[in-house]
Formats: sequence, C-alpha cells, structure tokens
Amino acid sequence: MKSNNKTSILLLLCALLAGGAGWYLSTNHIDQEIKSYKSSFEAERESIEVVVASRDLKVGDTVSAQTASIRKIPKIYVPADAATPAQFSQIEGMPIIHPVKSGEPILSVHVSTSKVEGLSSLLKEGERAITIPVSSQDTFSGFLAPGDTIDLMITLKDGEDSRTVPLAQNLRVLATGSDLDDGVPEVSKRRYSEITLGVSPLYATRLIHAQSVGDITLLMRRAEDGSDRFEDYVTLDNLIDIPQHPKPVKPTPPPQQDGYGFELIRGGKRS
Repeated sequence: MKSNNKTSILLLLCALLAGGAGWYLSTNHIDQEIKSYKSSFEAERESIEVVVASRDLKVGDTVSAQTASIRKIPKIYVPADAATPAQFSQIEGMPIIHPVKSGEPILSVHVSTSKVEGLSSLLKEGERAITIPVSSQDTFSGFLAPGDTIDLMITLKDGEDSRTVPLAQNLRVLATGSDLDDGVPEVSKRRYSEITLGVSPLYATRLIHAQSVGDITLLMRRAEDGSDRFEDYVTLDNLIDIPQHPKPVKPTPPPQQDGYGFELIRGGKRS
C-alpha cells in the first residue's frame, strides 16, 4: 500500500514538472513571437528621408530646389534607387526623362544621366560642330533623332557624267533642328530642315565644299557598326549589274576606186 502511494506521488510530481516545463516553454515562445512582431512592426514604421517631386514633373523639367523637396517615407515603401538628400547634388539640374507625380520619390530612372550645357558640351575632344541642310527624305520620315549615326554620300558631275561616292562615314548626329542629344526624348515630333553633326576639322572642310559641288544624301547606320563597306563609286555605266559586252568592231573597208582616172607613165615607169 505504501509502495502504491509513493508511485502516485512520483507520478504527480512528474506531471507537475511536465506541466511547468510546458507552461514555461509556451510562455517563452509567445514572448519571442511578440518581440519578433514588434521588431518587424518597428522596422516597417522606420522612416528615411528621400527626395520627392514637390509638383508634377513632366519630361524636360529639371530637378531643383523649386521642383523637389525632402520627405520622410516608411523605409519599407522606399525603392532601392530613390534619391536621398546626400545624392541631391548629383541630380540637381538634370532633366526629367520620365514623368513624376507630386510627392513621389525621384528615382534614378526618372533623371537623365548626362548633363548638357549647350551644343559645345556634346562635342568630343578635337571635334567640330557643323550644320547641313536636309530634306524630309533625308530624315527618314522623321525617324532620324539626335544621337543617331549616319553616313553621307555625294552625287556630283564627273565631266559629262555623274557619279555617286562616299563623302563621310560614321558621323554622330548632335542635333536635329534645335533638339539636342541630351537624353531627353522629344515630346512632340517637330519638323526641321537641318541637322548638326560632330566631325573632325578635315570632314568639316569636306562638307562645306561638298555642299557647293554636289547633292548630299544621308544613310542611317547602327551606332556599333564600325565597318567600312564603301570601296567603289557608282556611275551610269555600273548603276545596275548588266554584263558589259564589248561592241563588235567593224572592219575597215578597203579604199574604193571610183572607176575613173588616168595613169601617168614617165620614163617607162608608172606613177
């Protein structure tokens, strides 16, 4: 009987210990979950300062103290490429290339990466800018844009014939009309009657003279295509691929006698 009582007491003690351990573990787990939730909630509520548009910004507007401001936004909602106050100097004065709504963070994709201060800032070392007239046919129905690369061909008189030859190759278009190669897409397609190219001084001399002696035609090319494919010129004789057979040469006719005349004999010899 005493043995049964001891066994019952031991089982009771074990049950109490197990219950206490379970209570402790469950309570500790709940505390950890609460702490984790609080940390996550506080992280979501943590705010950082970013540069936002102070008004609706359209394409072509520039980033400045008048068009942008600093605002605190919950960190969880801030894109990774949003501009911070420390980065404002890097985008100040840059043109907007994608519209930004008022209050939205200004991202790197919204701003042009190249700052253009006039046409001269687009020129490379040693280049000169030259403007040449163009027609609507030369501009490929409006598809020619600043930043494109072109070749120039010239058709000129060669004696009584005309021939078409390469004039210049792989030239960069700096501007079409007044639209510069500044990375800002043109909102509306405007008509223009001239383009501006970046060329070497030698090519500038060629283009100036070429405008007075022949007709210039534009060819568009891929910017990464650096090959030289023009090795010959075109005239009326080789305009199309027709085999040129030599014309048959007519035999020279023997001198004809008219059937009249006289023969003079002197000293027994004919002359």
